[in-house]
Amino acid sequence: MAKFNVLGFGSESEYFDYFYKTLLTTNRTYDFFVNWEKVKNNVITYLTEISLLNSLTKFEVGEREGKLVEIISKYPEVVPVIPLIIAIREKSLAVLDVGDQLFYKEFRFNNKKLKNDEILDIVEFCKKTGIINLFGEINDLYAYLLGMEVGLDSNARKNRSGKIFENLVNLLLKNKLRNHPNFSLKEEDSSIKIKRNKRADFVIYKNNKPKIVVECNFYSTTGSKPIEVANSYIDLDHKCKEEKLTLIWVTDGPAWLKLKNVVERTFNEIDFPMNYKILDEKMDILLKSFEDD
Repeated sequence: MAKFNVLGFGSESEYFDYFYKTLLTTNRTYDFFVNWEKVKNNVITYLTEISLLNSLTKFEVGEREGKLVEIISKYPEVVPVIPLIIAIREKSLAVLDVGDQLFYKEFRFNNKKLKNDEILDIVEFCKKTGIINLFGEINDLYAYLLGMEVGLDSNARKNRSGKIFENLVNLLLKNKLRNHPNFSLKEEDSSIKIKRNKRADFVIYKNNKPKIVVECNFYSTTGSKPIEVANSYIDLDHKCKEEKLTLIWVTDGPAWLKLKNVVERTFNEIDFPMNYKILDEKMDILLKSFEDD
């Protein structure tokens, strides 16, 4: 059962009420939305090749196929840029060609010197996927690809979300430990043997001996993942106790408001589950409880 009394709560219900009341609505900092450095680097890598392809915007639609054949023949290094125009990162694609019969056609977008029939295949791909027509709709391929990369980067937001919350917890722990000189913090510590493949997010050491394992995650939406994770932390708490370690599970986010039965069942099996607010307010109390150990 959660040791709510150690943290200064008068009862289990008081603890749960405070946990729900102080959940963070979001963990989206300004860095969450777009990783601009990554976006710009992905485009700048092909700046010369983009400039070559950009010349297609200056030609009429009937001329573009011939000009693209000419560009690829002279500068095969432009070929890897082509799938990026339709938001594809793969350099090899199988496409189902629908005609009198179904068959797969293979396209390889590498920068090697291409045979004439391979060049014609790439140009046919550009025609059928609408890339040829696109050059009549845009003025600057660089600006277009920059926008495309922003869209692709949104797929990484889920990973950024977890990392942002981990960074928030990291800063908080470092701040708290300044007032407790006997304690130190290690990030992603793989030296703690608790029968897991994953490194511990943080381990707090007292006089160079591991004392507290801190794991953190954030959930904005419900689903099977937070339920699965909650169950795994019950097992992790038991393993930590076997190694004479204390687990602090820092979990937050509005998803838990819709999973109260999961929260209360899991928290009855873990000593120190907290959200960010409780960690901020109670970490000093918890560290003091370890002072005499």
